[in-house]
Amino acid sequence: MKTLTSPLHRKMAFVMGVSLLTMAIFAGTAYGYAFQNIYVANNSSATLVNLNHSQPLFRLFIFLFVVILILDVIVAWSIYIFFKDIDESLCLLTAWMRLIYAALLGVSLQNPVMVLQFQKYNPQNEMLIDSALNGFLEMWSLSLIVFGVHLCLLGYLALKTKALPKTLGILALVAGGCYLASNTANLLLEDYQSIRSTVEAILSLPMAAGELGLAAWFLWKGRQNISLA
Repeated sequence: MKTLTSPLHRKMAFVMGVSLLTMAIFAGTAYGYAFQNIYVANNSSATLVNLNHSQPLFRLFIFLFVVILILDVIVAWSIYIFFKDIDESLCLLTAWMRLIYAALLGVSLQNPVMVLQFQKYNPQNEMLIDSALNGFLEMWSLSLIVFGVHLCLLGYLALKTKALPKTLGILALVAGGCYLASNTANLLLEDYQSIRSTVEAILSLPMAAGELGLAAWFLWKGRQNISLA
């Protein structure tokens, strides 16, 4: 058994925990509150009205997602340093999957930035604005397939060590599987939108449990001695 008690490993656990919890709060605020109070599915007119009355909220939504993107890079770095003595190749793949997800998220954010430009030069064009917002949702959904793979790898990596409770590794695997199933269905099934909200409502609990469970554990263990098998 390898015992990792160095300040570096404790620091990485703490950094990972803080980053994951911050991302959860910011994502809930950005998408669950800001975006949902602006975007109205299949109603471009209502979306435009909300957007015109909530410019600061929309800009906050973009800003919070940029911060989330930065935190994703920090999480990828901390995962690699924390787990590399367990299985460096698998750890590297896990970190790269998170970086690829962050890159795809960055691409998706071009769409809401374009909305800001549309509002400057073509503010009443509902179709352009609605198309850009839908483009953000579709690209983000595509990136979440990669994120699901990342969570599955992280869960498997967690199961390989005695440092983490096996339950957390299993929860991460389940959460990753939920992300994969929902977003792959969104990509492949034409009529998935009609049931998407119901499916996501069902899967939201295991997805949140997997991510928040890991975040809380890393935060809690950040200043303690950590033993890895």
